[in-house]
Amino acid sequence: LQYWASVFNSLSVICNWQTPNHRDHLSIPECFDILTAVGNYSNARMSMPSLQLEFRYDPGCMIAFSGRLVRHGVHAVEEDWIAWAWYMRDSV
Repeated sequence: LQYWASVFNSLSVICNWQTPNHRDHLSIPECFDILTAVGNYSNARMSMPSLQLEFRYDPGCMIAFSGRLVRHGVHAVEEDWIAWAWYMRDSV
């Protein structure tokens, strides 16, 4: 790409994958990560155990938080889904 069309310098695409609770140690703590979920599924949950929170993670949902500071994970679902995770790193 000649030009990068985003303020974020990193992108991960996650397909049909459960993510155990974790922190993103390569993310910059001062920046929010933005996760967007799409697909044909139901009953997905995003958990943030360090904050004692759990959210519905329905298709079209966007969640912004510091992935470096907040432990988070997504529970498995049976149907097809994709998540885009936009975040910042010190270097790429």
